[in-house]
Amino acid sequence: MVQNELANETKTGGAKSALDRLERHASKLSSASSVQPTDQESPAARASGLRRFTSMGIEFLAVVLIFGLIGQWLDNKFHWHGVATVVMICIAVIGDLYLQIKMLLHQDGNAEGKSGRMDSKNIPPPSTPKDTHRDD
Repeated sequence: MVQNELANETKTGGAKSALDRLERHASKLSSASSVQPTDQESPAARASGLRRFTSMGIEFLAVVLIFGLIGQWLDNKFHWHGVATVVMICIAVIGDLYLQIKMLLHQDGNAEGKSGRMDSKNIPPPSTPKDTHRDD
């Protein structure tokens, strides 16, 4: 399509059709990049987002608290002087952050209709090099 437009430009003088193409392209970009301001979000959408992140915070706090209590119990039982508590809290923080980030990426990918994983459905076909050498 671009080659046809270039051929038409050279036949008709080029400058006017190039400006027309530029205006069309600019209008497409401005219409595609228009984002709705967050002020116009519905109250239900804001409440849903608030609930989602509130529940993530409560889950994070609960996991760290439970792992911390398990670490304290291990420290008291085996007299490890706080080592188990620190290790268990680190495991809880790293593990829960990993799971929550993974969940957020999965939800965002599904919302956009995309999967973050490469499988046979979204792998592009291999490109074949054009043979420019001829043996005549």
